[in-house]
Amino acid sequence: MQHFSLILILFFSFQTFGQFAPQATAEGTTAISKDSSIIVVWATAYEQYIAGTDVDEQWQDASQALGPAEGTSSNIVSLGRGGQITLSFDTLIVNRPGADFVCFENGFTPNFLELGWVEVSYDGIDYIRFPNYSYTNAPVDAFGSVDPTKIDGYCSKYQQAYGTPFDLDSVGLDSIRYIRLVDIVGDGSALDSHGHPIYDPYPTSGSAGLDIDAVGVIHAGKIDESIYIIQTENINIYPNPADDHIIVETIHELSLHNNTVEIFNLSGQLVKQAMIENSSLSIDTYGWQDGMYIIKIGHFKKLFVVQH
Repeated sequence: MQHFSLILILFFSFQTFGQFAPQATAEGTTAISKDSSIIVVWATAYEQYIAGTDVDEQWQDASQALGPAEGTSSNIVSLGRGGQITLSFDTLIVNRPGADFVCFENGFTPNFLELGWVEVSYDGIDYIRFPNYSYTNAPVDAFGSVDPTKIDGYCSKYQQAYGTPFDLDSVGLDSIRYIRLVDIVGDGSALDSHGHPIYDPYPTSGSAGLDIDAVGVIHAGKIDESIYIIQTENINIYPNPADDHIIVETIHELSLHNNTVEIFNLSGQLVKQAMIENSSLSIDTYGWQDGMYIIKIGHFKKLFVVQH
């Protein structure tokens, strides 16, 4: 009985006091300054800016998310409640030891943190969301506080001028070209990776939701256009993302004869080879590493994601 009581005490202490890195200026933080020399490239283009609700027109200039971080409250684009934006770069973002890119928001204090999900993609079609954790155990009012030690994996863990680092190891990818940032409606209706309700300042207005200053690249690589895949309508893959298997279907001219199916990882290594007959094939992906793969049938190519 005493052993069980100790487990309960440890559990509630974990929930109450938090476990993650502290605010940007505290010892043990993972925050990266906007002036850090490890940032080598900044976002150069945007697409799919979808403004959510409660955001004034003056805060809807998506170009404010491009270039170096300003570290101010005003040089930003606001996503609004539930909005999103996709950023792209002149380089690949590649997986190397440590953080690979960093996101900057404009929180004006260490604890006024409007949270957003971070999703990444190689092809701009299939995205993987970074694992995220929220142990804030009660609603936060419009000007309330979020303890950084109780959250992790969000675009906006740190105040303005300090960025949140992300490591591609967390999503099992070798390289990406696109980063999508999505505002979280912080009333508890959204859930983190473990099913906990997510709370942040709510409801705000005028520039509601996530306010993006910039995204910087730490580990950049040359874009190899030879492996940049143009999605083809001649191959259908499902489920995508896949867990333990995929079904490959061919249509149009591919369905007229048998074809060799080759699957490569993004490093170019052959992972699987098989023959497709009668326009359909099931492939076991159990035990494969999480990440993106290229399927090649004849001269047609398509990307798919494995995510266990």
